[in-house]
Amino acid sequence: MIETNNFKVIIAGGSIVGLTLANALERAGIDFVLLEKREIAPDLGASIGLLCHNSRVFEQLGVVELLNTATVPLLDRAHFTKDGYQFEDGGVLKSVSDKTRRPFRFMERRFYLQTLYDNLLDKSKVHAQVGVQSFVENKQGVTVFADNGDRYEGSILVGADGVYSTVRQLISQAVAASDPLRAKNLMSPFRASYRAIFATSQNSNFNSQRPFMPDGTVHVAYHHGISGVAATGVKGLVFWFLFVKENETTSTPDCPRFTKEDEEATIEQFGHLNLGSSYTFRDLWNSKVKTAMFPMEEGVVKGSWNNGGRVVLVGDSTSKATINPGIGGNTQVEGVCHLTNEITELLKRSPTLSTQDITDMFNKYEEKQRPRAELTVALSGFLTRYEAMETWWLRLLMPVISRIPVSWVSTLLSKHFADGPLFEFLPKPNT
Repeated sequence: MIETNNFKVIIAGGSIVGLTLANALERAGIDFVLLEKREIAPDLGASIGLLCHNSRVFEQLGVVELLNTATVPLLDRAHFTKDGYQFEDGGVLKSVSDKTRRPFRFMERRFYLQTLYDNLLDKSKVHAQVGVQSFVENKQGVTVFADNGDRYEGSILVGADGVYSTVRQLISQAVAASDPLRAKNLMSPFRASYRAIFATSQNSNFNSQRPFMPDGTVHVAYHHGISGVAATGVKGLVFWFLFVKENETTSTPDCPRFTKEDEEATIEQFGHLNLGSSYTFRDLWNSKVKTAMFPMEEGVVKGSWNNGGRVVLVGDSTSKATINPGIGGNTQVEGVCHLTNEITELLKRSPTLSTQDITDMFNKYEEKQRPRAELTVALSGFLTRYEAMETWWLRLLMPVISRIPVSWVSTLLSKHFADGPLFEFLPKPNT
């Protein structure tokens, strides 16, 4: 057990990143408290993928078996034109699964979050409906003042509170007078050029028993300025997305907020388009269980991810990738690995840490995580625009890219996943 000398982490945000960090700290024997301004595992209609390298991480945390038993491995991926013509039946998912022995999976985000929460031994350290309002720090630690009047003492504060991070905004406000450019970068780090409907539907019309697509399958549809992805990662359900290019690019925190009426209008305009060979977005919409629409923010926070003291950002508060390849959330879990590894390594050397020790540790975490985050954002952004055939040259690329051998693609992906970090303080999973 690591000698922590009352070292305590305050986590802002009950996101996948926040709850993964809580599980990792608990396994490391490091005290923590997690503050989530909403409920734990809210039902927002969103879904998320689990890639093979993160399966290794969750094997270490003891949650992967439950995630696996509730899902269907994704082994087939088919690509369709705007007319529903299947022009590619790629075997990449199967090939990567065979190489890594850990297939791609897709599930409801709420289930993912609930599983991480349920895996915690001491749930009294998780406080729902408690948001961060402000913080102050000194040489001994940091004090967080919550919006319910409570206060929490800790050694460091980790902002795992998402794209519109309160912690990041507070850092921005603190440096606004001395460094207005850094303040602007922190307040407005992401851009949105696409909007997306996130939806879960029954895998058949309500008046028909015929499924839209087989279990364990991914469909990708290409249209001009529009694209779609559907995945049957849970029996009886289709998780699907409709991506639409916006007329203008907006920036956080001023990206649009959409209503149910906006969703209906988007389906009214584009619902007739095919997602697979025998069904449309409207067909899926008519079998919907739940839906939501959000802007697809993308970008990486410029400048340091910490405040030069005892506060650091992780997850979507540092970078945000578009959804199409499904690697963004997995990359954020990598950040949890890097950060927790640096914390545990530092505490091994000395349980009594100065603020400079902590800042140096934060910088090492960022040095390892930033390149992966930047690569993920760049690749995801390219794929979003490629699948929407946004420009003439991307349309010309389609017949070239579709002919790249599966073995090449699967080798590159397997290498990328193999380079993903693990928790160094926990036993390594079986290879």
